[in-house]
Amino acid sequence: MVNLVTSEDRPELVRELSDALLEAFPAITTVINNINDRPTPTAVGRYEHILHGPGYITDHIGPYEFEIGANAFFQTNTRQAERLYDVARRYAEIQAGDTLYDLYCGVGTLTLFLSDKASNVLGIELSEVAIGNARQNAKKNGVKNVDFLQGDIQEVFKEEVVSRHGMPDCLITDPPRAGMHPDVVDQLNKLKVPKMVYVSCNSATMARDLKKLNEVYCIEEIQPVDMFPQTYHIETVARLRLK
Repeated sequence: MVNLVTSEDRPELVRELSDALLEAFPAITTVINNINDRPTPTAVGRYEHILHGPGYITDHIGPYEFEIGANAFFQTNTRQAERLYDVARRYAEIQAGDTLYDLYCGVGTLTLFLSDKASNVLGIELSEVAIGNARQNAKKNGVKNVDFLQGDIQEVFKEEVVSRHGMPDCLITDPPRAGMHPDVVDQLNKLKVPKMVYVSCNSATMARDLKKLNEVYCIEEIQPVDMFPQTYHIETVARLRLK
């Protein structure tokens, strides 16, 4: 997959570049043009055009196959991702009949990976593209006990969501490197979930969030997972339980 990020919508230029790339590299399965016309620190724009192919690639984690869009997050080291998710599954201690929430769910990787024992699973994610991928991934894998909600977690993760989907027996949170917004941490402390699993790619922001969560939750165990050997990047999984 090739994602061409441009500051303007110039279809004639990117089409020419796309054709040249496909001729030079026939293994390319899809080409997307993402238009970011705002001065932002990220390359993700407000809309995209699919120039070639389906607009996504596929990969596997465990028994599940996932469609991954150009602007959706997906673990690049899939073998270690399976180990990471095994740790999360062990910490979650999901029982038959449990309701599970997955915050920052992305394309639904962890949501689906943990869905086999739970009764109901709700994934919440900001990216519209990722949520579209997540819904398609659930359909593709025949998983029917999951639901997905698109929106900024800071804004949508409110009492109304809990009233509609039920109080979670366990909550998974896997935020981006910036960690969770303070309002989300406060909401988690108010919600008083029996069990929580925090997955993080930034141990510094995780430590900041855990310090606040520790007012309400006991931090029982923390397990680092080496996702990128020979680098300082690790994923960290923490198990929390209501005091």
